[in-house]
Amino acid sequence: MIDAIAGEIAAARDMLDAGCGNGAYLSKFVEARGERSVTGVDLTFDMLVSARNRAGAKCHLLCANVAGLPFKSGAFDFIFTSHVLQFVADVEGVVAEMARCLKVNGVLIATGQRDDGVRQTLAAILGDERWREYREVIFRRAERREADARPKDRYQQAFAKAGLRVEERIAPFTVTWAEIAEWIQIRWWPLIPEGERERADEMIGQLAKIGASRSVKQREPLIVGRRV
Repeated sequence: MIDAIAGEIAAARDMLDAGCGNGAYLSKFVEARGERSVTGVDLTFDMLVSARNRAGAKCHLLCANVAGLPFKSGAFDFIFTSHVLQFVADVEGVVAEMARCLKVNGVLIATGQRDDGVRQTLAAILGDERWREYREVIFRRAERREADARPKDRYQQAFAKAGLRVEERIAPFTVTWAEIAEWIQIRWWPLIPEGERERADEMIGQLAKIGASRSVKQREPLIVGRRV
């Protein structure tokens, strides 16, 4: 992922990770060569604590909603948002808000698909029968709006509506079991009812034994928009 946007990272001086989560990408921005200011925002305090532990003190962290960013217009020349648009109701409004915070010639980069790819990976590891059981206990509560059937197209349209020049880029990356486990913990665990968590924990433990030695190559579409 980082290699696919290395040019934009190298050129950036004021960077924002909008919806930074646990800081997985934020830490990469902090570690990149060159002098820059790096800011992360997230709506969840626990995620910001994890981001601070991962990225260290060389970044600014704020608890904020991406639908109303607490920054002046034109504050950043690089804004990155990974698997955030998939979970907001007003995609056009959120993209417009991020575009507002871009400098002229600044770039907004967003992941361009839902998290279905990892679930497909798990289905391949488990087999159809066991996957149905896991889906029922852990993954059944996915919110899937009709508009998300082709999210990449919707995001591109939102970028264009916000006045950004749009391109698509493909970022190859490898997913390890540790990353899948972290994704389940962050994305899905809070949605599992208390009464089902003991069973879910057992299933995740079983999955860990199967998947611990595996890694899976995937391709992530990126939507890249530049303010002109």
